This record gives sequence, structure tokens and C-alpha cells, in this order.
Amino acid sequence: MATRKPVLTDHKRVKSKLITPFNDQLGPLREVSWINTMIPELIWIALIQDRWGPHQCVELLTAFTRDVRASHADRSDTVWAALGKFEEVSGEERRAIVSNQPYQAALVDALSPLTTLYPEHPLSHAFAPERLVPNATDIDLMKRIVTDLYDRSSIFATMTQAHAVWLAFDAGRLKVSPTVALADFPRIDEYPKTDLSRRIASGVRAMLNGSFGPEGLMGSRSGWSVQFWNRGLQLEPCEDANGNRV
Repeated sequence: MATRKPVLTDHKRVKSKLITPFNDQLGPLREVSWINTMIPELIWIALIQDRWGPHQCVELLTAFTRDVRASHADRSDTVWAALGKFEEVSGEERRAIVSNQPYQAALVDALSPLTTLYPEHPLSHAFAPERLVPNATDIDLMKRIVTDLYDRSSIFATMTQAHAVWLAFDAGRLKVSPTVALADFPRIDEYPKTDLSRRIASGVRAMLNGSFGPEGLMGSRSGWSVQFWNRGLQLEPCEDANGNRV
């Protein structure tokens, strides 16, 4: 008869606390606002997903962010998931990185509502559309995207967060123990139909909670999140599905 593994032997003791393998790798989790901080930082990923669907979104994000990482030695393992992070790359460099790339037109198309409404967003110089004057369609689209993201556990919001986590895997910055649900990350596609996919989604949310903030794996020191909401209030108050301003 096989010997059962003692409970909690994979946890790490730090003083009087037991730390899970997942938290040990990520470090202490932080309280970061999903609405105030993470939605603005991930809005560009959400727009690409909305325009092209989750699978093509992954392909576009992977190709683009690999080029950003390859553009400079200091960026080789940076996780390019937060929109504000791109302020670390000059506008001239951004244009040079994406110029004539196969994904350029697709990303310009997906991000054009963001660029027309928020002309100073951190990727505007890289993916500027021909039309720079916003219209009602752009505002309606942005309101719908924000509403879809507002429920963090929705399928749309979960897949947006999963794309960000994939970028951490792809950059080689995220490695997880085979004992945690994130080890089966590709099965997030089944969310929310299976217990495993729901546990993976929980791991995705926990990972992002520990990754934002100025010192986080995906954190940026930009003021983009504040700019996003301030500009949104100038354009039109955003409301969630219940009519609450967000």
C-alpha cells in the first residue's frame, strides 16, 4: 500500500505562517483594485480579444510582445501585459518595432477605438489609425468593453486576465509547481464549465493580484489608470449593467 504524502508538506514555513507553493513563487499578494487599476491596464488586451476572439488574440499578443522583448536587451524578460508599461518605450521605438509587421494592421484595427478616444494612451504612437476623430460607435464599444470587464469572473474578463498571465509564462517570468491548477493553464479554455477551469481562473486572478502595483511583475509606474478614468468621465460617465457609474 502506497504511503500517503503528509498534508501541507509542499508548503513553506515563514515564521509562524505556512505559504503555499503558488504564493511562495509570486511573493506576497497585494490588494490592487480590479476596477481602478487593472481594467485600464488590460483594456488593450480586452479590445483585441473582442475584435479577433481569444485564440487569435493570443497569437497577436505573443507576436507583438516577443518583438518588444527582442528590441532591447533590458526588455528580454519583461512582461508586457499592462498598457502603462509601454510608457517605458519611446514612441519612436514603438513605431519601429511594429512597422510592417504582419500583426500591425490587425492591432491598429482592434485598438482604433482606444486611440480615437484616448489619443495619448501608451501605445498610441505604435498603432495609430487613419481616423483620429471619435464617434458614437467608439464610445458605445468602450462602454460595452468596460461593462463586460466589470464582472471580474465573467468569461470575457477571465479570458482577458488569462491572456495577461500567458504573457508572463511566455516571457519566462512565471513558472508554477505541478501541484497547482495553473500548471494546467491551457484548460482555461473550458471556463467555466469544469471544476479545473474554475480553479485555474482563481489562480489567474490571484496571480494578477500579486503582479500589479509599482513593484509587481506586471506593474507600471505610469499614471495611465488615473488618466483612463478621468478621460472617460470627460467623454461620458461609464455605467455597469446595473446602471452604476464605474
